[in-house]
Amino acid sequence: MLLSLFAPQSALLATEPELSWTDWADLALASPVVLAVEIGKVDRLGRRAAPDVPPGEVRALVEGNLTAALKAPGLLPAAAAWLWQGPANARGRPPFAPPAHVLVFARPLAGGADPSTQPLALVSRSAQQPWSAANADLIRQLLMEARETGGDRMVTGITDAFHAAGAVEGASESQFFLSTRAGGPMTLMVRRSPVADPEILVADGDLVDRAVPVTPRTLAWRALACGLPESLPERLAADKGLADDYALARARIGACGRTLQPPA
Repeated sequence: MLLSLFAPQSALLATEPELSWTDWADLALASPVVLAVEIGKVDRLGRRAAPDVPPGEVRALVEGNLTAALKAPGLLPAAAAWLWQGPANARGRPPFAPPAHVLVFARPLAGGADPSTQPLALVSRSAQQPWSAANADLIRQLLMEARETGGDRMVTGITDAFHAAGAVEGASESQFFLSTRAGGPMTLMVRRSPVADPEILVADGDLVDRAVPVTPRTLAWRALACGLPESLPERLAADKGLADDYALARARIGACGRTLQPPA
């Protein structure tokens, strides 16, 4: 039976408010499988099959046909199935029905009685989202950037930094050496000039001669905005030049923009 493949913790999906760019990036990078699906069947589970569902919510087994595989580890069957859980509508049912078109962010599950249907475990409560051409294009752009830049380079800390004055008054440069989730280093730079606004730059590894401006709505920006600590480690914050430049960089980079808890 297909339902037996799904553990209760897989039923994590709920309808959420409109996602931010960062929310979409979190889902795309955390998911081994990203699919566009036309829903064909929604089976609401009764109390006996889903005794742990809280009041006001409903759990359902959702099945549908793949219309596009935006990300997948290999060939997939023509159909997919997953558990959905979230707020019920006024009739006590899921607030969607066939033939709704959705984007699904998931991990593939092994097994299944029907080889034509791929069982999935959703990566978070927000892992089913309405399909639109704009949403699908955004996910494709995010996945292409991830392939080109080496995946999720979320910053996890500051390992070291230095500040140096320039050859002319008012010129200086600070470099902050960062650790990342992917394991590779990243360098954040603040370059000041007496004749121009300060530049906030980022470079992969230690190749600072290839540093580029930090641009919003890129994965490098997300890595910094969501991963940089609010303040420098105490041993670095004692250097006023470093402290001032770090505060400037954090302000220029801005808030992370998450509205949802990212997938674990």
